[in-house]
Amino acid sequence: MHRLDFTARPPLIRRSPRAPVADLILNVDALEEANQPFEADLTREFLDGVLRADPPTEFHAAGASHLRGTATKMGRKVLVQAKFRVPLTGPCKRCLNAVRIEEAAELIRTYVPEAQAVHEREEHRADDAEGSFDPGLVDEEAYAGKEIDLAAALREQILLQIPSSPLCREDCLGLCARCGKDLNEGECGCDRSVVDPRWAALKGIQLQKKEK
Repeated sequence: MHRLDFTARPPLIRRSPRAPVADLILNVDALEEANQPFEADLTREFLDGVLRADPPTEFHAAGASHLRGTATKMGRKVLVQAKFRVPLTGPCKRCLNAVRIEEAAELIRTYVPEAQAVHEREEHRADDAEGSFDPGLVDEEAYAGKEIDLAAALREQILLQIPSSPLCREDCLGLCARCGKDLNEGECGCDRSVVDPRWAALKGIQLQKKEK
């Protein structure tokens, strides 16, 4: 496993090229009280490993990314804040051509020792029974021992950046519903008029003129 080295200034993340999807581990004991910067290269293989995991998405990584953030020690709690960009390639919703998108991602997470997290959850259940709620617990995550694994939070943020309706351009014409031609390249000549099925039965009726 690869560790975030907070003994260096600035701290470095060392990653083996043979393990591009390796876990990112933060050593809590190496942290000081003040904000400490850290950064890491997120390889294309790492991003693709997240996007193609089961169940796989329709997107691939369009390149590598770089993570920059700070870690702040608050007693045994640790606040991690980081930003990075997620370069994606996926199909246009209308024409299915490849679309390249780059989304900005932000990770804000408070990590709490496991024993403290259990205690806070018990208090939260008691407060919830009384009708009160602490929103500060929503973004808290437990960690065991003296290490924090950031990989799960990073994977979550990467998947959150996947757009639901990507378009190659705002005025994309899509594909012909009859022949499948890409209408951005020109018309196909198909009759794409839609007839209301409730009136379809009347289409073949011919009205006879009444003789005088």
